[in-house]
Amino acid sequence: MLTGLAVVGVARFLQQRQDFENSTARSYQVEIAARTRLANGDHPAAARSVILHQQSKRQALRDDIGGETRDTALLVGAGLIAGLTGAALLFSGLIASMRRPLEELVEASGRLAAGDLNTRVKIGGLSETAALGTAFNEMAGELQRRAGERDQLETMKDEFVLTASHELRSPLTSVQGFAELLMLERDKLSAKQADTVEIILDNTRHLVRLLNDLLDLARSDAGRLTIKPATIDVATLVDDPVRTMLSQTQAKQQSLTQEIQPALPHVNVDRDRIRQVLVNLLTNAHEYCPEKASIHVAATGNGDGVELSVSDDGPGMAADQLEHIFERFTRGDAGLTQHVGGTGLGLAISKSLVELHGGRIAVDSTPGEGSTFFVWLPALEEAV
Repeated sequence: MLTGLAVVGVARFLQQRQDFENSTARSYQVEIAARTRLANGDHPAAARSVILHQQSKRQALRDDIGGETRDTALLVGAGLIAGLTGAALLFSGLIASMRRPLEELVEASGRLAAGDLNTRVKIGGLSETAALGTAFNEMAGELQRRAGERDQLETMKDEFVLTASHELRSPLTSVQGFAELLMLERDKLSAKQADTVEIILDNTRHLVRLLNDLLDLARSDAGRLTIKPATIDVATLVDDPVRTMLSQTQAKQQSLTQEIQPALPHVNVDRDRIRQVLVNLLTNAHEYCPEKASIHVAATGNGDGVELSVSDDGPGMAADQLEHIFERFTRGDAGLTQHVGGTGLGLAISKSLVELHGGRIAVDSTPGEGSTFFVWLPALEEAV
């Protein structure tokens, strides 16, 4: 309404100016006629009176137009200010109506990217913003559906691997047992038969190890990988894996030593599972290191836990390998002169087992200078 008054005020101002100009023009015409009569000597007194009257009239017209112009300007200014204020409020409301849904979309996108697939936004605002919100909700719903399907497939895969590994391990164990019995009677076999049995035994052992690794990984994925912890002395925990690997390292003329820090606290661990971890680390060091290399196992205190380390002076690993060394099916580069077999599952399983004990595993390696794997396990709190 005030904006309308401003428009009316502008029109009034223009009309007032026009009337002022017209009245002034007529006054000048009358004055000019009077001055002409005065010049001709025609009733000079009356002519002078007319001239003075017209001058006074024009002054009054100027005073009137000044006041009216001021009032009209105030009215127009008030109307324009009100109009601008209304436009600003309208624009601000429009921006707010667009901004709020967009802010909600940005926040929801962050939650969705963080993994909250239940994230949805309220549909509202302008038609374009509402369409964007609808598209976002449809996208989130599709991602949730696909994630559900993926989880279902992962569960089916884990169940299959568990079942297949378990079912295959039994007959393979039998084959391995019979092959080992035949190897005990090797002197009764021909050279060709003995070589064949040895090949069967080596491949069977490899398959059994592979199935055991797959079974452990499948159990870990399914949350079924369990441990049976018991209180054990660290020296005993380290000594058994070292003795197990000693014959293999000696065959390759490698030096295998161990060092146990005195008075270490006991640990509460599953002995067989930690033995599995240490044997895996020692096997990797043995296989990746050349002949006459040195392998050293140490146990030291570290904070409120015990740190077991397996060091070697082998080829070491580059930084890009270290980033993925604990991932599945990842194997280090043994160099151009060596070939190391295996599935690349050992370190992934070791990581799962160590973390299951509440510990952590790490590696430090420099190309050409060797590698050191660290296994930290929480110490058992001694009774006071």
